[in-house]
Amino acid sequence: MHTSYEQRLEFLQQFSDGLELFSQKHPHAKIAQGEGWRICSSNSQFAMLNNALLYTSRKEALAELIATIEANQAPAGIRLAGPAIVHTTALAELGYTNHGGSPFMLWSADTSFDTFTLREGLSIRRLVPTDSDLMNQIYADVYSMSAEMIADFKPFQFATEKDYTYGLFKNGEMVSLVTALVFQDTVGIWNMGTPTTQQKNGYGLQLLSYVMKTHKDMGAKNFFLYASAAGKFLYDKCGWITLDYLPYVAKVFKKSE
Repeated sequence: MHTSYEQRLEFLQQFSDGLELFSQKHPHAKIAQGEGWRICSSNSQFAMLNNALLYTSRKEALAELIATIEANQAPAGIRLAGPAIVHTTALAELGYTNHGGSPFMLWSADTSFDTFTLREGLSIRRLVPTDSDLMNQIYADVYSMSAEMIADFKPFQFATEKDYTYGLFKNGEMVSLVTALVFQDTVGIWNMGTPTTQQKNGYGLQLLSYVMKTHKDMGAKNFFLYASAAGKFLYDKCGWITLDYLPYVAKVFKKSE
């Protein structure tokens, strides 16, 4: 299923198209693309908030992408898809660190969650901007984000009506959260996190199951995400499949560089 590179790339492009919705209201958003590459960037000095995709072996494409990153004066994390893996050595020579391959995963909506019901004692609601401070406390905890990183991350939150960020609550306390970003008939899963003090309680499974069922019922056909090593077990358990492992490289530099 979904074994051809062309089909996997089509899914990856749909996921990347959805990602750009986060930048709709960002005052410093910079979106560009060329033959075999694309980038969605901001003025943040944290590469994790500036996303690039390279999916060709063309040397010129690598040069074009690097020139765009440098012109933006902001570092970017670059994912390498398919033939783009040939650029690994060249990127290392340019000072980029390879952080390993991250699973690109897919769930094609089926009936497996049609009978899902939330565990007793738990509730879920769509979050709103007044929840931002609590959300960011959880992000800082789960993703080890500094105050500076959180400040750069805030403009991407609630940037579009297609952003469905949900919180899972127990006894009035938020014990997990996740963002489902709707793009046409697809959903991108982003920023899933459970506070470290609340982990190993099955909260992530409850929240993800709810999101999968809810958005399947809303008409979504395909769901995408990049999995962390820690999160992949959960997604496997929920029936997601791994389409590919995409090497992720990043470089730290200053605007004056």
